[in-house]
Amino acid sequence: MRVYIAIDFENQVKDYFDKITCSIKKHCTEGSFTKKNNFHMTIRFIGEVDEVQVDKLKRVLDKVVVNINPFELRLGDLGIFSRKKTNILWIGLEENPVLSQLHKELSTVLKEEKIRFYDKLFMPHVTLGRRVELASNSIELNTLIQYERIYIPVRSITLMASKEEEGKLNGVPIYKVNLMDSNK
Repeated sequence: MRVYIAIDFENQVKDYFDKITCSIKKHCTEGSFTKKNNFHMTIRFIGEVDEVQVDKLKRVLDKVVVNINPFELRLGDLGIFSRKKTNILWIGLEENPVLSQLHKELSTVLKEEKIRFYDKLFMPHVTLGRRVELASNSIELNTLIQYERIYIPVRSITLMASKEEEGKLNGVPIYKVNLMDSNK
């Protein structure tokens, strides 16, 4: 199974992403938009693993969260990754030192445990849609789409699997670990 480590947002945050996506759809000629229950932020994409590796990944998450307190992320700008075959519409998350620490510690522990992962530039974002075509190339999304740059509570991280259902990939939680507030 294909797995990744992510922040799986609370329902009210997913509702908010869905509201933003609905506003954007009005300005698109086509696109495959993320379903409300599938909004998440990938911290580390792992790839194909077996059950033994899933157990190792669970231990990695348990080990990493010991040093991470709950934190908040703030929404950033909208953007599009232009790829050869598809445009990916996303909303960014502002730089956050705790998220950076979490990403770094995850990478370190994954390497220690000899678990392979895709090691590419970390740009915190939430995918809103794929194969998105805007009605006009001159549309400036951040001017056109008005949204509040809310703060998003992060209280856990989740090991998720990509499962195909009805021709679409969905993130299915496998193992969730709560962040511990060491100040209490």
